[in-house]
Amino acid sequence: MSRLIGIIVIILAAIVGYMYFFGKEDDKVKAHTIVNETKELGKSVGDFISRQKDKYDNGEFDTLLKKVGDGISKLRSKPENKSDEVKQDLRDLEIKLKEIDPQKLSEENREKLKKLIQDLEKELN
Repeated sequence: MSRLIGIIVIILAAIVGYMYFFGKEDDKVKAHTIVNETKELGKSVGDFISRQKDKYDNGEFDTLLKKVGDGISKLRSKPENKSDEVKQDLRDLEIKLKEIDPQKLSEENREKLKKLIQDLEKELN
């Protein structure tokens, strides 16, 4: 499926490229418009990714990890007879935490993430 999409994109790029250089005047205008709009889209995507990286660099993951840790602490303070719903929520949280790529975290946050996952595993057992 991804190959098919890739082939379609290449074909469309070839058609636009042909129209850009060798098309009639109205085709050239349309091709220039497509190229300019694609450039703008690329810039917008780049800006979005840059903003997300800035959020990461500014420590938004620190806040998230702290909130998860606080939540686990609250669960520990509650009675031992946890409902099935709470246990399922903990399992879901554990799955989401395991989806985080530790390579994108700082060393300190990697350790926090590892400890949170271990704490969750202890709570579930």
